Amino acid sequence: MEFQLGETYSGYQFLDILKRSRNGIEFRVRNTRFGRLEALRALPEPAQDDQERSDRFLREMHVHASLIHPNIVTLFNVTVLENQLVMTTELVEGPTLADKLLLGPLPWAEAVAMSRQVISALAYAHQKKIVHRDINPENIVISPGGVLKLANFALAKGAASPKLTQVGMTIGNLRYISPEQIKGIGEVDARSDLYAAGMVLYEMLCGRPAFNHESQFELMAAQVHQAPSPPNEVNAAVPKEIGGVVLKALAKDPADRYQTAADFDEALVKGCRAPRSARVQPVTQAPSVPAAGGTMAAIDPQPGTPRSSGHRQAAPALEPVPAAAPPFVAWAAVRVQKPGVPAPPAVSGGLVAGPSAPAALKPWVPLRTVPDPVPSMAPVAAFLATVASVSLSRQQLIIGGTASACVGVLLVALWLFAK
Repeated sequence: MEFQLGETYSGYQFLDILKRSRNGIEFRVRNTRFGRLEALRALPEPAQDDQERSDRFLREMHVHASLIHPNIVTLFNVTVLENQLVMTTELVEGPTLADKLLLGPLPWAEAVAMSRQVISALAYAHQKKIVHRDINPENIVISPGGVLKLANFALAKGAASPKLTQVGMTIGNLRYISPEQIKGIGEVDARSDLYAAGMVLYEMLCGRPAFNHESQFELMAAQVHQAPSPPNEVNAAVPKEIGGVVLKALAKDPADRYQTAADFDEALVKGCRAPRSARVQPVTQAPSVPAAGGTMAAIDPQPGTPRSSGHRQAAPALEPVPAAAPPFVAWAAVRVQKPGVPAPPAVSGGLVAGPSAPAALKPWVPLRTVPDPVPSMAPVAAFLATVASVSLSRQQLIIGGTASACVGVLLVALWLFAK
């Protein structure tokens, strides 16, 4: 039977349908015992008599029940309603990552921070010998607070799970599954999940999947044989270091990928910390030069740039031009400090350098960095010529005055001697 909206079955009031998928029908329900909203999923009626799908549903419940993590949707209960096996989970009132990606690519720092949440969930699951096997944007939901949660463990494989696929049969979304899943050769392990997580990160950075062919055959061939374009070439705003991290995650041979979720996460952190050229912008107010030994002002992100809650980004230090240069020239020319020499955020004479990614492991939003054109030195040259002319006139005046003084002293001495 189908559950009727508005009706209550064994303490669950059915409010509306959230979605229909191959894995069942998901309802929004109210748990009248606890007075909270939950998500309830049941197999569609035709699947109730399908032994393989029923067994898979039971396996999903068993695997999911063992996972309690902030980035994994929590399973609340498994029960039977009207002779149908159902599962209730935490209701995440937010869009899926797939919904968010309809708007286009994400800022690279936001994409990395979101990806690290998914990788954190995978690290926990892999530690428990569980492989998700269906990582894709549809199975990642975003809470109102911005927390990503991994959902849908229908295809997950635990340590004791039997093989769920038949010979020649591929399951999962073809745009994200690994080459070894497509080929069906050998054991699919945690590295397949990391490949899929890399594919999801690629799409967040580029606004499109790495492979977007129409036919299933072309998609499978691309996953097995075709190298994706570097993300930093598809989207110039993506740092080359981050693009390299993604490409390693998408290696065709599992041995060439990151071997653990911790390795993947560490590579992302290092990629964000790698030095990059700084964008230099003029400030709107008159410049002020701090006194020697004084503290430079902190730098705020550009207007409209999202910022992680409670976290201030560190900026790449600026190294001034040689001291012999006039102050005006020092205002007009700054260069990024050599890698490896840390320094606090700085404002140098009215020119602001955008921050690089911070060392902290929490989400951050550094400014993108692109070089600005070097300002014309013609006004500076004219200014220096004027200074030189004035200096020369002063020198001539000083020399003339000194000579006159010497003659006067000599005359006085002769007069005294004559007396």
